[in-house]
Amino acid sequence: MDATAPFTACKYGPESEATHDPAGIPNYNESVYVNFVDPVSQLGGLIRIGNRPTLGYHEASVQLTLPGGAIAFRAGRAPSTANDGWSSQGLTFEVKEPTRTVQVAYSNTVARVVKPSLLADHGRQALKNAPSEPCEISLTFEASVPMFTIGEEGDCTPGSSQIASDHYEQFGHVSGTVRVGSRTWTLEKATSFRDHSWGPREWASYTGEWLAAWLADGTAITAYGEFEASGERTSGGVVVTPDGVFHPVTDYTVYTDYAGEPTYSGRNTAVLTAEGLPTMVLDGSIRHFVPVTQRTGDRALRMGQMTVDFADGHGGWGIAEFLRPLRTA
Repeated sequence: MDATAPFTACKYGPESEATHDPAGIPNYNESVYVNFVDPVSQLGGLIRIGNRPTLGYHEASVQLTLPGGAIAFRAGRAPSTANDGWSSQGLTFEVKEPTRTVQVAYSNTVARVVKPSLLADHGRQALKNAPSEPCEISLTFEASVPMFTIGEEGDCTPGSSQIASDHYEQFGHVSGTVRVGSRTWTLEKATSFRDHSWGPREWASYTGEWLAAWLADGTAITAYGEFEASGERTSGGVVVTPDGVFHPVTDYTVYTDYAGEPTYSGRNTAVLTAEGLPTMVLDGSIRHFVPVTQRTGDRALRMGQMTVDFADGHGGWGIAEFLRPLRTA
């Protein structure tokens, strides 16, 4: 394979790595995101910048799941009408080699939150009372598979929820260092996933589940399940087997009674089917559970974010979310 050729398996290529014209869309959002899990140190991360030029701000979030159950967290907004790059509040994403390599850097503080459940309903107070520690992140994402979409159109979700009309994803690895307070971790090819999305975004429109996972045999999975207003469920995603073949997900059913609570004591259990593969039962114990609330206008969405360790025949690890709209009145 030509290492200089665009590394993509979809309609998006090097030109798509740049920002795009908001075209006057009132709730336009353009975001870049990377996550990672190191199964050895048990360090994980979810890092994101979202530009909201027509709403007058950009947002940045750094969430690190630390060994032992605590998290290091910072999220905030800053005034801006620009959509010309990825830099906010000490966090920067820089595409070094389009479709292949992205540099992620952060230099600011984080709050060490021992009880993440407090973020659900008392987030500001919990962060104010949590000890603040300096944080330095220097990670390089290197792609292991071509950029892809979960469908031909590139929508962010398989259903009708309004979470970006253009979107691509990519599996890879991150290497570099993460420092929180006096402790530093060095990562060597920790499993990672990134995406880039743009278009209208309504956080509170989604009822469903999402998963990015890596199995012990080298299989990588991204899966989405969404409930429509009619009650019908739609699914999407891909399973990338160790031979590099993409298998579209046809059904992703998660068995949970989670309804948006601050805590969850169950497991992350799902049945997944994909074209050309046997049915997978993914049964995971939850190591971290972080209830994050996203707001759009007068509507709110609870994201139950978690790191998961899978058992039995599909041993592995992952990052998952339960997404539930919240009543605000």
